[in-house]
Amino acid sequence: MGNTGNILLIEDNPADSRLINIYLEDIYQDKYAVMIADTLVKGIQIIKEIPVDILILDLSLLDSWGLETLDKLHAEESGIPIIVLTGLEGETVGVDAVKMGAQDFLIKGNLNKEVLRRSINYSIERHKLLQSLSARAKELEEKTLDLQKEKQKLALAHKIAKIGSWEWDFVAGKVTWSDELFSILGLEPSKAPFSFDELLDRIHPEDRNGILDIIEKSKHDKKPLSFYYRIIRNDGSIRTFYSLGEVLTNEEGKAVKIVGTRQDVTERMEEEEMQKLVMAATQSFNSVSITKKNGTIEWVNEGFTKLTGYKLDEVKDTRGEILRRGDSAGISQDAENYDKVVKRKVPVTYESKNYSKDSREYHTITTLTPVLDNNGNVGRIIAIDTDITQRKQMEEDLRRANSVADELLEKTNVVVEDLKSTKKELEETMQVKEQFLANMSHEIRTPMNAVIGFTRLLMKISPTVEQKHYIDIIRTSGMNLLVIVNDILDFSKLRSGKINFEQIEFNLSEALSSLIELLKPKTLGKNIKLVTDIDSNISEYVIGDPTRLNQILMNLLGNAIKFTKRGEVKLKVEIIKENPQDIQLKFSVIDSGIGIAEDILPTIFEAFTQAGSETTRKYGGTGLGLAIVKQLVEQQQGTITVSSKINKGSIFCFTLNLKKGTGILKKKKNIAKELIRTIPTEELKVLLVEDNELNAILAEKVISDWNWKVHVAENGFVALEKIQQEDFDIVLMDVQLPEMDGYQTTRKIRTEFPSPKKNIPIIAMTAHALPGEEEKCIEAGMDGYISKPFDPEKLYLKILTALHLTHLTTEDIKSTSALIPKNKHTDLTYMRELAKGSDAFMAQILNVFIEQTPLSIEQMEKAVKDREWKLLSQTVHKIKPSIIFTGLTAITDDIPLLEEYAANESNIDEIPALVDKIKTVCMEAIVELKEDLKKLEKVID
Repeated sequence: MGNTGNILLIEDNPADSRLINIYLEDIYQDKYAVMIADTLVKGIQIIKEIPVDILILDLSLLDSWGLETLDKLHAEESGIPIIVLTGLEGETVGVDAVKMGAQDFLIKGNLNKEVLRRSINYSIERHKLLQSLSARAKELEEKTLDLQKEKQKLALAHKIAKIGSWEWDFVAGKVTWSDELFSILGLEPSKAPFSFDELLDRIHPEDRNGILDIIEKSKHDKKPLSFYYRIIRNDGSIRTFYSLGEVLTNEEGKAVKIVGTRQDVTERMEEEEMQKLVMAATQSFNSVSITKKNGTIEWVNEGFTKLTGYKLDEVKDTRGEILRRGDSAGISQDAENYDKVVKRKVPVTYESKNYSKDSREYHTITTLTPVLDNNGNVGRIIAIDTDITQRKQMEEDLRRANSVADELLEKTNVVVEDLKSTKKELEETMQVKEQFLANMSHEIRTPMNAVIGFTRLLMKISPTVEQKHYIDIIRTSGMNLLVIVNDILDFSKLRSGKINFEQIEFNLSEALSSLIELLKPKTLGKNIKLVTDIDSNISEYVIGDPTRLNQILMNLLGNAIKFTKRGEVKLKVEIIKENPQDIQLKFSVIDSGIGIAEDILPTIFEAFTQAGSETTRKYGGTGLGLAIVKQLVEQQQGTITVSSKINKGSIFCFTLNLKKGTGILKKKKNIAKELIRTIPTEELKVLLVEDNELNAILAEKVISDWNWKVHVAENGFVALEKIQQEDFDIVLMDVQLPEMDGYQTTRKIRTEFPSPKKNIPIIAMTAHALPGEEEKCIEAGMDGYISKPFDPEKLYLKILTALHLTHLTTEDIKSTSALIPKNKHTDLTYMRELAKGSDAFMAQILNVFIEQTPLSIEQMEKAVKDREWKLLSQTVHKIKPSIIFTGLTAITDDIPLLEEYAANESNIDEIPALVDKIKTVCMEAIVELKEDLKKLEKVID
């Protein structure tokens, strides 16, 4: 090397760049100037402007990657010796880089000052050597004297770099080595050339085929070659070599020779292997020590020092006896584990007690792992100690804790028994409460059914003015009493979470107009006006629960009218926000009434709360109305507020989030009246099972007005006897009966009677109206349910529905979606309205449902099996429109419920049953729809 020169480092990692620069400055001081570039483009620009003696190149740069970087550099400048930098796993890439012309490669993780110095010296000398060999080879035969000088230079270079050179003449079939290479191989120098076979005999058998492949490839593509291999020396020892070579060609371009160098890298490989072990162990938080084969310590990590208190210089070349106060270590030659690790070459694990430098006792689990050298023998041993002192202490603490826990368990069992007893008492109390509400509902509704029903009948016999006045008073009193009963039952349902909210399309404007018309009679005799202020931009059709909305507004408007003597009561509806699918509305009920005291406002929505005792005495009521309103609003994700001033009036405001409707559903007419006018039902024969004489007379009168024949049975036994003796079209069954109740009677009909009597339609007509009552009736085998006091029109519809609409014409079925045959799952009314007479459109929708639904069901079942709840929710949401289009009312409520459970990952135990139910209904629906599709296709053809 000259006294001054330039070294170029092309590296984009600031940390690596800084470290290498420090090494270079420390190695060469003022002999070389170090230049640094962080991209290939910048590096090439420096080469063009400034002479460079040696180039250190990172293959992974921002503007170039891998071996392509070396290609680009060779394209610009090929006369500079290059050292390639790679990562820890980049040895293969480094070898390939050398094959492409690099002088050496260095692994960043193993880089230190000495390795860098050796590589630079070696690369510069090798570069000069190979340049000289390449330039002089063609003049070999003509310039013997010059060749001799070159050989002397070559020998000197070998001495400096501690490498030997070799030459293989393909034409002569001879291999020649330099004297230095003979020394490296442990052979006596010889001038006689080696044959290729003699060379192969000295190469380790496992490496021979690989070397032959490399040489043949280089002869073919004329590119430099490099490879590692092992040599067996005369004394039987095995050494590892690294060879580089250049292919020489004749004038015809045919490969005639390979000249190259060969270096003994055995110690270097061992040093690098040690460095790799050290680097890996440095990252471990456990205590790690590396020992020689005989168990003497070579290196320990920081974890070892933290655990034991000893540094490397205090334990190096010992077997760790100091940790065990003189006892043999686990890897000493007299320990039982030594034979397993060194001779059998298998890892072993054992537990031991040790002492730190400060005499602290600690326990470890030690794992000894043998590290094999290139010959397959144990070269080193890695010992990893895991501190289990805390675990040992925890085990001892756990033993003591178990003893204490046994004592506590006995005491806990006593407490648990007390809790069970308390729980049982609470459950019995809740059962008593529910039974009380059920009995109260039945006992009140039964006479109320008669009161309201008979007042309705009295109004039909042309009463006098005075009689009509009395009848109105009786009817009003009865309705007020029914409101109280309904409030109590609604409050019970809301508290138990058993209120279900419908999601159906309705005309909001018409619903509000009907409500106002219904309330206007209450303003008669009062000096007040009932007015509305409804934003005209609100969608005509919305989707929600019109019944619950009516209940909320009826309560708020009814209160406003009740507590207002003069002025007006206003219903205001306005838009808060909307998008193409949803709309949020604000409903305000504004009155000029007596107002609410400020100290009462915070509790006005609580149960059994009214404005004051005077209000209760003067206006009556249960104090449940506003509590029910608040629950109804909030359970629909809305909010409700109130503001008021004494003698100035009150403002109740609540919000509701509604879906926008399609607007294609026609306003339903009075279905019952239409059906009464159009359906011939003169021959219908009804069995009324009722023990209350007034209720029986009322029901008999209502049913007789429809020209149907009514037979009455006062209990279950009489009902069974009558059904055995006569044929009836339908049974109206009271639930609470003497001797045998309606549930038992129904079960006997279903299980003990022969067909067709066992299949007779049965409708529960009962004063029981608590949550779950309808489900209980259906479970007993009944086909429908209506609570007392009953609405005649609703009863009429229930009867027709239970009779499967056998008397309806096709046009009657199309006119309403409320009456769906019990024995058919699907109802295509909504789809017909969408189709607007297009049979082709309906056929297309049915085909999609029939083809896609089984796939969706299969996907739902797989999602349940794999517990993929998100996928299940998405699949259910996807098939929801199909369920609506085909009118599958049997699962209309189950679909959103399943979607909610899956989305929230709640009620997981109920999901499989829901999926099974949906599958059953859908598969049966497909059978029905295939028949509908056949009929449509005939029409289309």
